[in-house]
Amino acid sequence: MKACPECEREVRPMWPTCRSCGTLLMTAPAPAVPVGAARSATVPSAEEQFFAPAVLQAAAARPRARSGSASGTSSEAGKWIVLAAMVGFFVVAIAVAAITIRSTANTKQATPVVLAPRAPVAGLTTDLSVIVRIQAESTRHTALQAVAQVGAADLGALASVQPGYQWVAGNQPSTDARVISVAENAGTVTIAVAASNHDICAFGQFTPATVTVQYVTMAHVASCAAANAPSAGWSSEAGGSASDLPDANG
Repeated sequence: MKACPECEREVRPMWPTCRSCGTLLMTAPAPAVPVGAARSATVPSAEEQFFAPAVLQAAAARPRARSGSASGTSSEAGKWIVLAAMVGFFVVAIAVAAITIRSTANTKQATPVVLAPRAPVAGLTTDLSVIVRIQAESTRHTALQAVAQVGAADLGALASVQPGYQWVAGNQPSTDARVISVAENAGTVTIAVAASNHDICAFGQFTPATVTVQYVTMAHVASCAAANAPSAGWSSEAGGSASDLPDANG
């Protein structure tokens, strides 16, 4: 047993401080860093070295990934994905537009051709190209009957005889099977009837002096007007639907 140098109370040899007054009873070791020198952040203080069983070393700080960098990378990737999608969309749109324009140009630039005359069709058909041709040729036959009654390209008289159609001058095109373009030249009346596909045009001619009726149907006609009727390819075959032609009894 020994006495505290301050309060003279009895203290045990293993006590580092006096339990009465707190006086340090053990001699502190020399500091690890010389006096006056800047203490490193990794070297503990003298008190930490004295009370700790070993020299405390600060753990090396690991570099922390900034949260902003990850989100920034994700944001950049998202922008590139959106940009790539937009570029892809415009490429596809341009390609579709080019194909459409090319197809339209090819249709408009196709050379007009005379279609072989065909007998009137009895019954129904599922071929769309045949259906639109039959419709135009049937209208042509009915319109020529009105022309035969009037005997001239008189739009007012034709409208009175056949009011179900719209009769227009021969320099104006027929736009569908209800619009009839009519022209007269050298005593012959010519009509033109457009099919609903705007590619087929059914022309017809009536000559009152000889009571002659002729027909020609063409494909790839840019303007289905009576003034654009061809000079060749005419036939006496009416075409159209057999139900539109008169029977043996007239």
